[in-house]
Amino acid sequence: METNVVKVVLWGVNVGYLSWDKRKGVAVFEYDSSFLDRGWDIAPLTMSIHSPRSQKQMPWLGNEGKLYRGLPPMIADSLPDKWGNSLFNSWLRDNKISTRNITPIDHLSFIGSRAMGALEYEPAQQLGDDTPFSVDVQKLYHFAEQVLNERESTVLSQENSILWQDLVKISSSPGGKRPKAIVALNDDTGEVISGQGAIPEGFLHYILKYDDSSVYPYAKLEYVYYRMAVDAGIVMMPSDLRTYEGATHFLTRRFDRIGNEKIHTQTLAAMSPLSTSYEDIFAVIRRLNLPYEDSRQQYLRMVFNVLARNVDDHSKNVSFCMNRDGVWRLSPAYDITFSVDLAAPAYVNRQSLTVNGKNEHITREDLEIVAKNNDISDYSALIDNVKASLSKFRKQAVRLNISPSLVERIANDFI
Repeated sequence: METNVVKVVLWGVNVGYLSWDKRKGVAVFEYDSSFLDRGWDIAPLTMSIHSPRSQKQMPWLGNEGKLYRGLPPMIADSLPDKWGNSLFNSWLRDNKISTRNITPIDHLSFIGSRAMGALEYEPAQQLGDDTPFSVDVQKLYHFAEQVLNERESTVLSQENSILWQDLVKISSSPGGKRPKAIVALNDDTGEVISGQGAIPEGFLHYILKYDDSSVYPYAKLEYVYYRMAVDAGIVMMPSDLRTYEGATHFLTRRFDRIGNEKIHTQTLAAMSPLSTSYEDIFAVIRRLNLPYEDSRQQYLRMVFNVLARNVDDHSKNVSFCMNRDGVWRLSPAYDITFSVDLAAPAYVNRQSLTVNGKNEHITREDLEIVAKNNDISDYSALIDNVKASLSKFRKQAVRLNISPSLVERIANDFI
């Protein structure tokens, strides 16, 4: 499957070319000269089109850090995380392709036009056409479990080959650890179809997160957190719970799609690879010259994550979106949920991003210092808004039949 060069495309326009340097073990990217004239600064803080390097048509080398796998940060965002990588490796195995010579360039070719955000990669590994097909949520859910649990023996067979193709098409591109699928939902009819490619009128793009455990209510907890976050004033995409054959899954509307138009999206990890703190996010917001409302929003999210114990607040769970006018904004919030491992020691459950230099034992004073240093005027009211929203946790969780004992353990862990 070796693909040494791919063309990077945005909104049908050639951005540049990406190749793999086997000797150095990193990718090499060069902007297409015609793209530089368009003014779309798609990686303004790491590979700006206005930088002397870009203007002189000099190549950019990939980042050797584990998170970037030798790709430029802007490009590395297109690769999936644990779940998507598991599917890719299973696909390689079942197509009898050795992983020995597979590079991240090959993985991008496999993803093709199915990446999150708006970047696409050509030539793409053909996985059939992009015609939407009806999705049997539970059948694919159970097959996904089978694929994830498979280690050595082949899961591809004549009986499940169609299921396998469907799963790869809708589940191999999104990030995150938990199994999920890219679907389109018709809110009026409840019909679910594949969400890759153009979707018919009446459908909207969603990410479906499978409730992959009968013991721990991931989907219901994320929905409760969604409700509390919105109540606190945090901007999120419309989300819902859907039950199929007794299993409840979490669905959230995609912010990188408006109709069938793709929105260019970059995570904090891509925008600013060295960022490790919430203060770094505010610095990025200033460098992008975003409006005050984005700083205020980000402050709300920081407070919510700290108080509600969303410790999985790493640099890939913060994103920025750019429209066709080249204007950047903070994206809606996502992946907000209780992420503490209640069975693990305290040091495992620290915030991923620091607050006032701390990732544990964070106090109201720490939150206030960050606010003052970043000109958040109504910080006291924002903190109180979050506290008020969290006070509704017990009632909302019990209403969804989450175990009362689990509800109490989570509520008692709130800051």
